[in-house]
Order: sequence, then structure tokens, then C-alpha cells
Amino acid sequence: MKALRYFYSALLFISALLVASCTEDISVNVHQDSIYAEYRLVYEEAEDISYARATFRFEDASGTVLELSEPAEVTTDGTPLVWKSAAGWYETQSAGIDSAATLIYTDLDNNSFENDLLMASSIGFPSDLDSISKSATYTLEWDGAPLATNESVIVTINGINEGDMKVFIQNAAAANEIVLDKDKLEGIETGEATIFMERYTVQNLLQGTTKGGTVWSQYITTPAKVQITD
Repeated sequence: MKALRYFYSALLFISALLVASCTEDISVNVHQDSIYAEYRLVYEEAEDISYARATFRFEDASGTVLELSEPAEVTTDGTPLVWKSAAGWYETQSAGIDSAATLIYTDLDNNSFENDLLMASSIGFPSDLDSISKSATYTLEWDGAPLATNESVIVTINGINEGDMKVFIQNAAAANEIVLDKDKLEGIETGEATIFMERYTVQNLLQGTTKGGTVWSQYITTPAKVQITD
């Protein structure tokens, strides 16, 4: 299960690849107004842990990852976030689900930027989900509120064979279900698979440099087992 939990998040996986491909630098080496910020509030239901995270980059979302130079810092509700070099972000965690967090980033010019993050709405698998047939498109209706205009749901199915993980995305406003199309399902080996589901909410950046940034929250469900049948 510990290894499989890293299949939770297709977007986090992609983000990790982007971080790995970027050279890290320190914020004292760049103009403070050229720093782009990414703020995240994440809840992992299986661990019952909430994470507040902040990533800083040079210029834009694809820029060099920056470690803050002292005395620059980022805090959440007064608690400093800790630098995670391998991930390329700052992080703090707490038990249970945090419905909201306030992140304050203070740069080397003593400018402070405050942003409020709200947790994404909860989401879950239907209680009767036990098998999915590859012979036809499957419609999965989740437990939870329909999507708002700034939300998306990602379902990932990881089959028994290496390389047969498939990702499905729904981002239509008012949707309360996600379509698992037949073409993708056919690429998953018959047998027991692990299915993951997560809900993302994109929020507005309230305060930042002229380079801006991104703000979002993520609710990750406890993964479930499902039989993939012919």
C-alpha cells in the first residue's frame, strides 16, 4: 500500500517530474518581484493528514525552483513551513482535515503576501463499486457534491501489470460522474486493480508578486480495490 499511494495523484506525479527537471536556486539570487508562487492545501484521506505546501519559482510555473534565503519565509497560521529539498516545496502537516489555511510569504524586501486556501469538497467511491468491465464504457458516479466551475475530478486505475495505469479526468461544471471510456479500460489487465480518486479546486491568488501564481486544494480519497473483468 505504501508504494501504491504514490499513484494517488497524476498531477503531483507530473509536478514532481517538473521539479526534478529544474535546477534549484536560492531566492537571494533573483529579483524578489520575479518570484512565482504555488500554494496548495492537500488532504490524504487514507492517512488522515492535511498538508499545506508552497513552491517558489523564478518567473513562471516552469521556472527554476527556489529555496528561500533567510530571513524570507512562508508560514501557515503562524507556523513556518519546512523546506523539502527532494520535493522542491515547503510543507507543514497536521492530523485530520484542515478546512482552511492562511499562507503568508515574506520576501527578502520584507514584502508580505497573504493567501487564504479552502479545502476541496469531500468525495468518495460509491459503496457498490466492486467491479468494472472492460467490454464497455463505464460511468462512475461519485459520492459528493457536483463539480463547480473551478473544479475537476481525476480517477486513476492501476492494474496488476506494470505500465497499465490509466487516468481519467472530469472537469465539466455540475458533473457528478466520470466516464471511464472503453478504449482506456481495455488497456488494463484483467484482475484486481487499485482505484484512486481525487478532487481539485482552483482558487484565486489574492496577493502575490507581479509574476502571480497558482492556488489550489486537493482532496484525495482512500484507494479502493476493484475487479477488472472482461
